[in-house]
Amino acid sequence: MSYYKDIEEIANKNNGIVTSRMVKEESIPSIYLTRMVKQGKLKKVDRGVYFSSNATYDEYYLFYLKNKKSVYSFSSALFLHELTDRIPYQLEITVPNNYNSSHIKKDVIIHKVLKKYYSIGSITKETMFGNKVACYDMERTICDLVRFRDKVDVEIFRKALQLYKNHENRDFHKLRQYAISFNISKQINELLDVI
Repeated sequence: MSYYKDIEEIANKNNGIVTSRMVKEESIPSIYLTRMVKQGKLKKVDRGVYFSSNATYDEYYLFYLKNKKSVYSFSSALFLHELTDRIPYQLEITVPNNYNSSHIKKDVIIHKVLKKYYSIGSITKETMFGNKVACYDMERTICDLVRFRDKVDVEIFRKALQLYKNHENRDFHKLRQYAISFNISKQINELLDVI
């Protein structure tokens, strides 16, 4: 099989998206990406990121491909879990506090947390286009909203709680466990009494 076919297969497995890292992992020389761009078989959309003709623009996935340490949180996590009816204006991520985030675009909201809190509730979640990204689960997202309630829009907060309360996959036990880890048990228990 030729390198061109190999690259096409990689793109097909990733909803039309291929990166230079993916090609390198398969021991394919990156010059073939350049050649495919010149032939019109791929389109370069960012440094090291290429689209085939059947690719769908997925902002969440493209950002994640270039920033693997990022975990979608707050408004972005609410959107991915369908716990909001608003499309976020900006991507919102969390990274470890020792992570150098200077390369990340200024229009992305970055939260930094201690390493011991960084992985709590981190899961793999599909975007609306079926691509997999790192995202905090619903319970961690609710805890983050409670922890930073004074910085969260009241309507977004209320709507998220209402949708979480009615969600078939909610896990109040996990929510209480996370609340202990973040030292917000009192606030979470008060919320659970209300909902």
